[in-house]
Amino acid sequence: MIARRTAYRALAIAAAAGITLSVASLAGAQGGADGAAPVYQPKPNTQPGQNNPSSGQAIPQGPNIRVTSILVTTPVTVLGRDGDFISDLDEKDFKIFDNGVQQQIQRFDIASEPIAMVILVQTDNTMASLLYQVRGLGPVFSDLLAGPDGHIAVIGFADKPAMLQDFSNNPDQLKATLGHVDAFGLKAHLNDALMQAMRMLETRPQTERRIIVAFSEGADRGSENDKKDVIRRATTDEVTIYGMHLSRAEATLRQPPEQHPMDPLDANVTRPQPPGTVPTATNADRVWGTPIQGVPILTAAGETISSEFIKNSLEYYAGFTGGVYYSHWSSSKLQDQLNRIGDEVHSQYEIAYKPSTLAETGFHRIDVEVEKPDLKLRARAGYFYQPR
Repeated sequence: MIARRTAYRALAIAAAAGITLSVASLAGAQGGADGAAPVYQPKPNTQPGQNNPSSGQAIPQGPNIRVTSILVTTPVTVLGRDGDFISDLDEKDFKIFDNGVQQQIQRFDIASEPIAMVILVQTDNTMASLLYQVRGLGPVFSDLLAGPDGHIAVIGFADKPAMLQDFSNNPDQLKATLGHVDAFGLKAHLNDALMQAMRMLETRPQTERRIIVAFSEGADRGSENDKKDVIRRATTDEVTIYGMHLSRAEATLRQPPEQHPMDPLDANVTRPQPPGTVPTATNADRVWGTPIQGVPILTAAGETISSEFIKNSLEYYAGFTGGVYYSHWSSSKLQDQLNRIGDEVHSQYEIAYKPSTLAETGFHRIDVEVEKPDLKLRARAGYFYQPR
């Protein structure tokens, strides 16, 4: 595993990437972001294209859903005291809980499946001066994150999402696509872009791990979809979201002020907020609009904060799905942050279990513990279950 991570990093350099509970003195417990298992559906007795015995009609081919059985799968990232990734643990070191009930682990392995990834880039005119930092990243994604067997698509989003590249494992194509990313539009429909990315990921083989890396300021500005839509879709499709912060303040400094009229969504609102919270529209949305309250999120700095007070939507999605959000954007740190995401993706454990709690509908909380001192865990927060 160490050799494989080293090889990925060497390739990237040659060519140019909750939820967590600190382990107590004897054991570590994952506090929440265990991104998303599926909405479970009874497995049909007939296959697509076969006749339905009750109607005599052929069953149409539906969308490719990653999980259609009652096996819940979650990637788990384990961090040491210094923030290094721990990849030498065994199955016996872990415990996993579904709605507080310990489950029997059915499958345990180092995650090694090929990767299907969608890169999202916020391309509204406000961010035009920062897009140069994204244009040279094709080799990093191809070599370090996806590897030779991975497939990558690219979406730019402003007033609406636009597919810039369909899934491909051609590094030259990705380099050209990101190299020509340009600004368009006035708003930033982050939620709509995430939903389109997940619809695209649904078409990929079920054996691939599904990842989204989003370059964005992290706020949604006018999407048709809301937080509940994104979280439910991500938990259904087992998608892990990573966020890379684009700073609106830095973009403003790099462009003349007259190019940045105040967005009406930045105006203050009057709904009451928690003590010490500035009452902006974004704050109001993150406090009152979250679908699951009180889920702890592990930040890139190693701190655990409640989902109710998360900084922005993208950090919320990252923490909830077992990913991470890097808020300190700079060209000098970008390579290190993507290197770290790459190390993480290739150092995760994959744990699967058959839940014994399916008499309970709605959101199922997943908690993971490790029987080792001084460790932190990051995993999916849970999944939604609604029997059909």
